[in-house]
Amino acid sequence: MDSSETSGHRSPSNIAEYFGRLAATYGDGEYYGNRRRAVLEAIAGELADARDVLDVGCGNGAYLAKFAAAPGNRVRGVTGADLSIEMLLAARRRVGLECRLLCADVSRLPFKPASFDFIFASHVLQFVADVDLDGVVAEFARCLPPGGLLVATGRRDEGFRQMLSAIVGPDRWREYREVIFQHVPRRAADASPNDRYQQAFARSGLRVEERAAPFTVGWADIEELINVRWMPLIPEGEREQAGAMLAEIAELAKAGPSPRLTLREPLILGRRDG
Repeated sequence: MDSSETSGHRSPSNIAEYFGRLAATYGDGEYYGNRRRAVLEAIAGELADARDVLDVGCGNGAYLAKFAAAPGNRVRGVTGADLSIEMLLAARRRVGLECRLLCADVSRLPFKPASFDFIFASHVLQFVADVDLDGVVAEFARCLPPGGLLVATGRRDEGFRQMLSAIVGPDRWREYREVIFQHVPRRAADASPNDRYQQAFARSGLRVEERAAPFTVGWADIEELINVRWMPLIPEGEREQAGAMLAEIAELAKAGPSPRLTLREPLILGRRDG
């Protein structure tokens, strides 16, 4: 993911095409599983009170399935919306007929005001251009009734990249990064994107709370993440080189103490006051 294009400036069609290539595997593996469990645990109290749930940017339905099957909750309807048809088809295979699914742009949600009392947006705001951020958050808020809740993920801790740098050394890491992550758009050089998200929540009339969902991963989880998340984006002619580099990192990782890394998935909660 290292080009000069920032994630916030990609067009909706480019975002849909980008994630469509990942529809079969996105969210698979222990890294994503550990992260989802941590997030669901962090918002379990709020989810237990939800009745009508919207997962916007639902992808291939990994969270949708959890929302629909959450034990002891009061959910009566779960809706998933995404830009990518490929992701929605994968979601349909995952959730069957338990959830309503539709293709939608986050800036123009096709729902009446106050349609959902719980809206979840995992890694959606990162793909919204700065100039559109207030409008998108206001659109989410429009769909909430008084007392409704928006939960969005902020800029995540990518400490696993520091782990890789520590394993192979910074010079070698730069070489690996240009091959393994070259087809991923570079994020804007902003040290405090979560502050911007919170400010957008507040400007939309939402009462803001910050929360974190910590989870721990090891080298095997990171290796699996790279294979699931980034390898499918590498052109076929470059995959052999990328695979050889990943194998070299694995050998170096196994030769030393087994690395463990605790990451924190940042959550921004916005409650619409009555």
